[in-house]
Amino acid sequence: MRRVIAFLAVFLFCFFSPLVSAEDHLGEQIEGEEPCPCPVSLGKAPNFTLKDLKGNEVKLSDFNGKGIILYFWATTCPICVEHTDALNKMYTILKEKNIEFIAIGMGETKNRVNRFMKRKPIDFPVLLDTNGKVSQSYVILGPPSFVIINKTGYIRFQNFFWPLDYEKYICE
Repeated sequence: MRRVIAFLAVFLFCFFSPLVSAEDHLGEQIEGEEPCPCPVSLGKAPNFTLKDLKGNEVKLSDFNGKGIILYFWATTCPICVEHTDALNKMYTILKEKNIEFIAIGMGETKNRVNRFMKRKPIDFPVLLDTNGKVSQSYVILGPPSFVIINKTGYIRFQNFFWPLDYEKYICE
C-alpha cells in the first residue's frame, strides 16, 4: 500500500506540478538593459549513438550546427499516442525551418515501434533507446519529454510540454 501511495505521489508531482523552463530562471530584466535573445543554457547536450528503425547508427553529433528537438516518447504513453498526428504536422514545419526533430523511443524495441506505426504512422525519425541510457543521461523522468538543443550543442529547454516559442531556444 505504501508503494502505491509513493507511486501516486511521484506521479502527481511529475504531471501536475507547475513546470518551468530555463527561461523562468532568468530573473527580472534590469531597466535599460537589452533582454537576452536566447535563454540560458542547461549545459552541453550529451552525445549519443542510437539505432534507427532500419538498424543504422545515428549520432547526435551528426547534427552539429543545427537546431535539434529531441522528443522522448513511448508507445505505452497515452499523451504521446494522442499527439502523434500533431507532431507529424509540426515535423513538416520544422523541416522547412531546418530544425531537426528526432523521436527517441524510451525502452522501445524495433518490433514494438513498427507495430505501433502500423496503427499510428510517424513521419519523423525514430531512434531506439532500448536500454534507457540516453534517457538517463538527459535525466528524463518519463514520456513525453522535449529537449531543445541550440546550434552550438547546448540544451536550452527541457520539459514535459511543447514550448510554443520553441524557435527562441534554437538561437546560438
